[in-house]
Amino acid sequence: MKQYILLCLSLLTYYSTAYSQPLAPASQPNETQKLLMERGYGMFIHFGMNTFTGDEWSDGSAPASAYNPTDLDCDQWVRVARDAGFRYVLLITKHHDGFCLWDSKYTDYDVAS
Repeated sequence: MKQYILLCLSLLTYYSTAYSQPLAPASQPNETQKLLMERGYGMFIHFGMNTFTGDEWSDGSAPASAYNPTDLDCDQWVRVARDAGFRYVLLITKHHDGFCLWDSKYTDYDVAS
């Protein structure tokens, strides 16, 4: 059994490296990088549990009730982004701490709690 597992791992390692994209320095951007550059500046908004706890890095132990936006103007965020020249806004809806900015059926650590 151990030999079978070792053989499977060896084959998996071989095939994952044999058919991977070669990494080499380039003097020109690739197609994906060109699309990213054409997209222009974007704003990433990290609004979650840490906004209310004042923590730089949280571990998911803060109670869900700590998330309590009372005077929130998301339109103002978008106006500022537009006026600053950003072409898109991306709201981060889940961080490493596990808090969800939607009502999740998989956890109680969310905005509905």
